[in-house]
Amino acid sequence: PTQAGEAEHSSGRRWKNRRKRQTFLPSPAREVTPEEEAALLEQLGYVPPNICSISARSGNNANIIADGISTNSAIDTSSKGIGRPIAIQSYPLLVQIVNKEENKHNQTPFPTMYWLTCHHVSKAISEIERNGYVRKFQSRLEDDASLAKEWWQCHEEYAAERWGLLSDSDREWLLSTNQLDEEDNNSEQRKVDSMREMIQYSGVAGTDHRRLRDNTDEDDKNEDSSLYVPSVKCLHSHYAHYRSQKEGGSAVINIVGKWTHELLIEEFPDLII
Repeated sequence: PTQAGEAEHSSGRRWKNRRKRQTFLPSPAREVTPEEEAALLEQLGYVPPNICSISARSGNNANIIADGISTNSAIDTSSKGIGRPIAIQSYPLLVQIVNKEENKHNQTPFPTMYWLTCHHVSKAISEIERNGYVRKFQSRLEDDASLAKEWWQCHEEYAAERWGLLSDSDREWLLSTNQLDEEDNNSEQRKVDSMREMIQYSGVAGTDHRRLRDNTDEDDKNEDSSLYVPSVKCLHSHYAHYRSQKEGGSAVINIVGKWTHELLIEEFPDLII
């Protein structure tokens, strides 16, 4: 999915056009107030149908605001707004209603569990990326064995958390086999198996940590003799994960998200995050 700030409400326009033809079920774990929905609508141009909750807000990291900010007043989404959404937690499946009368649904995997919504922060992170920090952070990880180990664990915990976010019925459906008559089963089963693999094993920014481990010998070194670690890819995804972790108290902090946070504070002092 497009992160906030790539183009003004571009993802919102796409969703509006799509929803003219399609209807989606809300997340079974949805906990969002009308005020939060209004803030997301202002930030994104739409409210993601599979949203679970606001997972990070501006000011939380610095204890500017108390926990449970939700109020009955409008949320200031400006760059200096305190309590505005920074990231959301998304349900791992996007469920389209195909035929309401026949109760037919079409499930699509949605592996981005934590999603940056604030376009002010997203724009700043894009500038950090343009300054070469994806490669710089990658080099830091490759040069430090303890950081590399934590980086693998971070991806594994992300995948495990997303798998645990599923409802019992959705998890059971993804684990089931022989769901159709034999002649119709092959293609549909492959689709379900692929969805399960993606949801159960892909880490932050879509990294398939299990496949990478399976294809990498512990003693392997790349050509410059540095450690092999999953590539950093998108700082937006890592920052959304870090901020959501930071408030949730996860065991292994997303170190790339932390480094991104430190750069935001240093290089964008007027931006309240």
